[in-house]
Amino acid sequence: MTLYVVGFVIVFLMVLASGIQVGFGLGFLALGLMTIYTDLDTALSTGVEKAYASLDTSTLVAIPLFILTAQLISETGMGKRLFDAAKAFMGRMRSGLGAATILSSGVFAAMTGSSFVSASTMGLIAIPELRKARYTDTMIAAAITAGGSLGSVIPPSLVMIVYGYLTDESVGKLFMAGMIPGFLLIFLYSFALALFSKRPSESQETVSEVVGTGISVDQALRAGSLKGSESAIELSKMAAMKEAFWGLMAPVIILGGIYLGIFTASEAAAVAAVYCIIIGMFVYRTISIRKLWQILLSAANISAMVAVIVMAGVMMGHGVVFGRIPQQILELIIAHDFSPLTLLIIVNMLLFVMGMFLESLSLMYLAIPLLYPVVLHMGWDNIWFAVILLINVNLGLITPPMGGVLYIVSQIGAIPIGTVIKGAMLPVTILLLVLVLVIIFPAIATWLPSLM
Repeated sequence: MTLYVVGFVIVFLMVLASGIQVGFGLGFLALGLMTIYTDLDTALSTGVEKAYASLDTSTLVAIPLFILTAQLISETGMGKRLFDAAKAFMGRMRSGLGAATILSSGVFAAMTGSSFVSASTMGLIAIPELRKARYTDTMIAAAITAGGSLGSVIPPSLVMIVYGYLTDESVGKLFMAGMIPGFLLIFLYSFALALFSKRPSESQETVSEVVGTGISVDQALRAGSLKGSESAIELSKMAAMKEAFWGLMAPVIILGGIYLGIFTASEAAAVAAVYCIIIGMFVYRTISIRKLWQILLSAANISAMVAVIVMAGVMMGHGVVFGRIPQQILELIIAHDFSPLTLLIIVNMLLFVMGMFLESLSLMYLAIPLLYPVVLHMGWDNIWFAVILLINVNLGLITPPMGGVLYIVSQIGAIPIGTVIKGAMLPVTILLLVLVLVIIFPAIATWLPSLM
């Protein structure tokens, strides 16, 4: 059995390394796996049936809607306004600009549910500002990769939706489970940046611009128009908050509505999309009818690629279960009589290694069919295990060789990939720390969902 599983993983990695689009690679591998146990005709008919059934669910409706929301937020300029607000309040603190980057990335992730959108958007906004403040490329990489790794934990997370779909768990409860770990990550990331930053504090140039004037507070002070008074700083903060208000309201509406039971996760996705369209067209006036059409086409294109991965992933899960691989894993666990702690350590090591080679959705569709029976057998809390899995997904996003966020930061910031990886070691260390805390103190993940 061990050789069979190892061979399966090797073939799977070879398919990914071949350059085939992930969804098609998973689909071909799933068909090959099912053909081994049956025949080609049966494998094809079963594959088509499973692929169709995989999309015939209301749970996954939230994914294209949150993808559309992410596209809308990028185009409305909400990300820039959020960053300016965070910079206005935190820019004068020790490593405040780095902390502002992480905080705004967290809020942005709470609106989009995507680590890649968060990393790319906030990277374009924050990297020039961080360079002006004379941050090293290593610290810039640490700040952006840390912010980019929040999208899988802070709700609404697309990966959480997939986990809820595959395990029949409440997506609303999963969203709530990610809130405390998400806030803990933001705090520890910001503290670590302040601790390891070589700069004692950001200069006055890091204070946000006075919105509507185009003149920074520092420039106004030099010109003598604001005479260095504290009221100038307060004016800048108030102006920045005013501009960011509508963006800040988005996660409040989404998460508040889910937590209070006003609407489901799928309905929250629809509300978020409509809200962003209204803000973009009538408040910020950054979206026209023509641009909205382009955004819809872009969101449809991305959603189609995700749909292919979903269909192929379900086919792969069926093939794995059909081959009795999960049952054989359970038999191995029972035969060796692993203690719960030992088994949990083994599972986390397996997830960490898999995350280094697989992108998020591929990891979910391969790991959950294999490990969910183990969760049931051991009597582990499903929501607690979901947070453990999602932290490992975050680790996969910022660990080589397949860490997608690493390459986004390298490309956007024109930073050598080696430097990006060096900077990413800081958030990797903190993610591992939070993972240990969640394992030792399960209430970090389970307390909020228990109140629903």
